[in-house]
Amino acid sequence: MGACNRVTGECLCRIGYEGRACERMSCPDNCNGKGKCQSMSFYATTKDPGTGIVHPYQGIWDANMIYGCVCDTGYYGPDCSQRRCPTGDDPLTGTGTNTAANPNQFNEIQKLTCKAGGGSFTLTFRGKTTAKIPYNAKAIQIQNFLQALPTVNGAKIVMYSSQACTETGASWTVEFTQDFGHVPLMVADSTGLTFANSVLKATVILAVQVTGTKENEECSNRGICDASSGYCTCMTGYDTSNGYNLPGQRGDCGYATTTIQACPGDLACSAHGECIGDPQYRCACSAGWTGSDCSERVCPKDTSWFTLPQQPNVAHVTEQAECSDMGVCDRVTGTCICTTGFTGSSCNRVRCPGDIEDCNAHGQCFSMSTLATLANINGERQSYTYGNIPNNPKTWDAKRMYGCYCDAKWTGYDCSKRLCPFGNDPVSLLRQDEQQIITCTSNGTAGFVVFSFRDAAVAQLRYDATTLTVKTAFEKVPAIGKVAVELFDSSKPDKLCTPAGSSLLVTFLTVHGPLPLLKYTTQNIEVMTVTTYKKGNKQNLECSGRGLCDRTLGLCSCFTGFGSSNGMGGPGTLRDCGYVMPILAAGGVVQN
Repeated sequence: MGACNRVTGECLCRIGYEGRACERMSCPDNCNGKGKCQSMSFYATTKDPGTGIVHPYQGIWDANMIYGCVCDTGYYGPDCSQRRCPTGDDPLTGTGTNTAANPNQFNEIQKLTCKAGGGSFTLTFRGKTTAKIPYNAKAIQIQNFLQALPTVNGAKIVMYSSQACTETGASWTVEFTQDFGHVPLMVADSTGLTFANSVLKATVILAVQVTGTKENEECSNRGICDASSGYCTCMTGYDTSNGYNLPGQRGDCGYATTTIQACPGDLACSAHGECIGDPQYRCACSAGWTGSDCSERVCPKDTSWFTLPQQPNVAHVTEQAECSDMGVCDRVTGTCICTTGFTGSSCNRVRCPGDIEDCNAHGQCFSMSTLATLANINGERQSYTYGNIPNNPKTWDAKRMYGCYCDAKWTGYDCSKRLCPFGNDPVSLLRQDEQQIITCTSNGTAGFVVFSFRDAAVAQLRYDATTLTVKTAFEKVPAIGKVAVELFDSSKPDKLCTPAGSSLLVTFLTVHGPLPLLKYTTQNIEVMTVTTYKKGNKQNLECSGRGLCDRTLGLCSCFTGFGSSNGMGGPGTLRDCGYVMPILAAGGVVQN
């Protein structure tokens, strides 16, 4: 995801990536100063244990490569640029007669049982921890400790003993009076508590006594949130509340200022949903619409780019998020405005690099899944797959991470750099050309064979093709280059195949290194084999290892004493620095 500055040895990273090797994603706009930029691995450790098991995320490829913003309280979005609006209880639900359609609602109540005879303990709620609470604290003290936390907006303590902890066990409850819905379980640290009897262990046990069932909805579901300011615009007949359908300072539209007899909207639910009548008058929005009056559009969803693991080392599999948590939803059009470097209707895939168009018009933009099928070793296509098993957490990115597959003679993460000619180092001691033996037996008079090399096919050859015919056909394939074709046994007929068996020795003269075997398909030929006679060990280096490549032009600048070769060590037109220039002595005499 970057290019190397060959002068400084530093990577110039693509926008959206950073690190010494451009090995990790950047956080968008550095979270705008409203959040912390964290890796998937570290983020997993920050999960509130009160919300469930804290799962690790390690050993997966993206654990320390995908980074995201963990926004400060009151902010959200991939870059923490969006403001959260106040949340609250819907004032028209859970009131009046208890019915199946409109059941009574309750605040969350959590019960604590503390056994200790001295010391202190702490309580953590939504990542914030109280000061040390004395073992003999009274109800009002505990309430003050809790309400000093920025995450607790109101608490009511009911004690069944005279103090927080006793050696026989004291029980008391915490009712969350301004934090609605099913809230996380508090987490206690009892390591500071003591017993007079050192054999016994001090404990604080927590459990949910009453599950919170009130809504905790943006603008109490009776207004529209302005994400740029964090303010609610309340629907007609609603205003800011105290959390209990009375005037207050929450800013949540949770106070019905008059008797409500209709659902929100100029038309009920803006004609994009169904009105649930008396006494709730709530809108059930149609698919694709949201908001208290169903006037806002829903954006496409996909699995989140940056999320907590659902199981040990499992993420990005089932959680659905608008704009994949890498874009902001335009509520007017229902389209995602993706973070730089991401694209797709739900911002669900990485955009291929390129200044004007993908891969700078010198390559094709493919998914990891497709790139796997194009992988080759030594020029031969492999049968690799990536992401064929659905919901495999190790290949979750198969259809989401995209990259450039460059055209011939182009390279770089964005296909913007040219390749230079390759060749053998002319002063290397490794000088063996690859040699392969073709053996063929044919008793008929109408046999054919089609050879291929590095997935490039050679024109069809008759069974009785001569060595010259074979050589000519081979050399028409650029992947093969120049070859020498001769009878392995010069006393045999000059034919590719004979009834007694014929062997041809093929020497690769301009394609270097250990090469894959020639492949073939035959028709009406009894026996054919291709084997290695001598494995090639010549090098195949850019500019033959004796020059520097100009990536702009794709031309080699040869070191002094080296020039353009013919691919076989002699002078030629390949411009590959693979030829040792002769030295002229005094009088113009060539010295070798």
